[in-house]
Amino acid sequence: MGTVKTKTKIFCIGANLESYESLKFLVNKGCVIDSLITLPSGTNKNVSDYYDLHPFCNDNNIKVIDTIDVNSEATINELKRHKPDYLFTLGWSQIFKPEVINCFSKFIVGTHPTKLPYGRGRAPLPWTILEDLDESAVSFFKIDTGVDTGQLIFQREFKIPKRVYVKELYAIVARELSLGFHEIYKLIKNNEEITFSAQSERGATVRGKRTPADGLIEFDKPISEVEKLIRAVSEPFPGAYCYYKNQKILFWEVEFDEKSNYHGTLRQILKKNAKGILIQFSDGNLWLNYPTFQNGEPVDLKLFRVGEKLGYNIQDEIFHLKNRLK
Repeated sequence: MGTVKTKTKIFCIGANLESYESLKFLVNKGCVIDSLITLPSGTNKNVSDYYDLHPFCNDNNIKVIDTIDVNSEATINELKRHKPDYLFTLGWSQIFKPEVINCFSKFIVGTHPTKLPYGRGRAPLPWTILEDLDESAVSFFKIDTGVDTGQLIFQREFKIPKRVYVKELYAIVARELSLGFHEIYKLIKNNEEITFSAQSERGATVRGKRTPADGLIEFDKPISEVEKLIRAVSEPFPGAYCYYKNQKILFWEVEFDEKSNYHGTLRQILKKNAKGILIQFSDGNLWLNYPTFQNGEPVDLKLFRVGEKLGYNIQDEIFHLKNRLK
């Protein structure tokens, strides 16, 4: 499709699987990306879906600027030295300060996988599943200093499959991101005008941060809520978990119990099969499948005994703890 004039410097920023898919798509389409801003190799403590993009950049002659804080003085000085024009935000959670925004002679393209102004804020894909949405969008906008508040360039809408897992949703969003960035790249290449429209505050919502602890399976919750939780925090996120025999156990898939001919007490293991265990919840049963320990090692299903219970009985635990303290 030709190349962008060398005087136009397009940078990207990202450090997750979504970033990799978008960057790979752009390169495969012949887009010229000057540099990538990313996390240093091995830095993934606070990014659950971290992906090391250094090998890809090395293979495709893309310069790399490593940073753990894009707003740091060192990073800003490095950007000023390169004199970039545009920045494509492929996957980055920090808010850009004015000093960073002003490093780019044109503007920064921000993205968010919701139909803005709905769903601003953190953890958009898990929240999309937890809110049981059947459609959404990837919004492309001109970055400002707010949280997903910039002027819209366009939105790419998509349908959400029923009972989708977050990894599948991730793939859909990565595809829409890639296509959208390619459209913007072509506009820049062809010197076509990019128009903006202000976001309406009507219908605006802001979602809060989620942490690994939010993946705790609570047995007194409706099975519909637990089923969504497991799908929402499965790979590449930290997973849904509970405790059994004083060990943290994570479950990566879930199924409704279609036959519903087993009944027990809350948290009880009712049955086992080749994939997982059938558990009694407050209003029905769920199959919790493909368990692993915290280190990722698969759990041998022989560990689970039919009739025993997952989790803790809080009142009994407090009683025993008090007696031990005495």
